[in-house]
Amino acid sequence: MQANQENPVPMEAVCTFTPRAAPHGGMRVPPWLSFDALNKLVGALDVQVIALSECVVGPGFSLDLNECETPSFHYLREGRGRLYTPNEMPVEIGPQTLIVVPPKCPFRFELTSGQDTAFMTCGIFRTLYGGSIDLFDTLHVPIVEQFAKDDALEHKLQLALTELVARNVCSDVLVSTAVKQVIVALIRRSFLSLNGWTRRFAVLKQG
Repeated sequence: MQANQENPVPMEAVCTFTPRAAPHGGMRVPPWLSFDALNKLVGALDVQVIALSECVVGPGFSLDLNECETPSFHYLREGRGRLYTPNEMPVEIGPQTLIVVPPKCPFRFELTSGQDTAFMTCGIFRTLYGGSIDLFDTLHVPIVEQFAKDDALEHKLQLALTELVARNVCSDVLVSTAVKQVIVALIRRSFLSLNGWTRRFAVLKQG
């Protein structure tokens, strides 16, 4: 038997590891918080999902949330509309927009004129570190952040909903993990602006 000269059998296997590198892409953190400290803080976050739902808003209707004792998030999958909160100007939002509403902050979502339907994934949650401090305790106005399909927030939230309905072994763990990935995506996005950090996650400075 002759060896195949075009496709010789490799004499050894080579495994190349990628070393841990410093974050890049314009990301930065405030001077009072290092990347290593942030990794530890985020790793220790205890995400508790209290409720999840899929919401559909049709013409002539609105999505209203009265004052809630904990933060809530609302991810607009399809459609366009306006977000109304007390003492703030209405905000135009479109697909792949994540909204995080502070505790005890009522809000209303209405369709933009000409839109047929909007589809949203909504949740009530807590994001604790140190056992009692919520990451969004110092948030006073809603966070409105536009994402892209490649960020896969819809996929993460769909996984959380599927596990919540299935109620299989360790479903609660998978639900919390999926929502935590959404929170991490928001934290990453906030790296682009130190003002965003100060406004959104000032509670970390107290830690």
